[in-house]
Amino acid sequence: METTRAAPPPPSVGAGSDQIQADIAAALRSRTTLPPYDEVLRLIDTLKGHLAPLVDHAQEHVNEHRPQDGAWRQAMAGAEYQLRAGPGNGLVSATHRLQSLARCLLHFHRHLHHDAAGDSQ
Repeated sequence: METTRAAPPPPSVGAGSDQIQADIAAALRSRTTLPPYDEVLRLIDTLKGHLAPLVDHAQEHVNEHRPQDGAWRQAMAGAEYQLRAGPGNGLVSATHRLQSLARCLLHFHRHLHHDAAGDSQ
């Protein structure tokens, strides 16, 4: 059965690091029960909004500084999959998608900020 929901919020292109960290923490929070389905869908959309500009930035960075870096290219391919993938068929699969997306975002957020700091030195 198709779920009807409102259009996702616009991507958070200018989202600050604190907000990204808060959204990742919300997605990875340990729980004894699954979160409400609407909350999971909202967080998936929010994390995708954070991840998309980071993947674009990573693409530019890799092309400029590390054109032969296979590990980064593999990470970008995984992130692009996460951006295209839907939530799945139910709450459990949507929660797993949310957690995978959060881990992917965490990887990109950490490494791009680390590389940017290294490039400026």
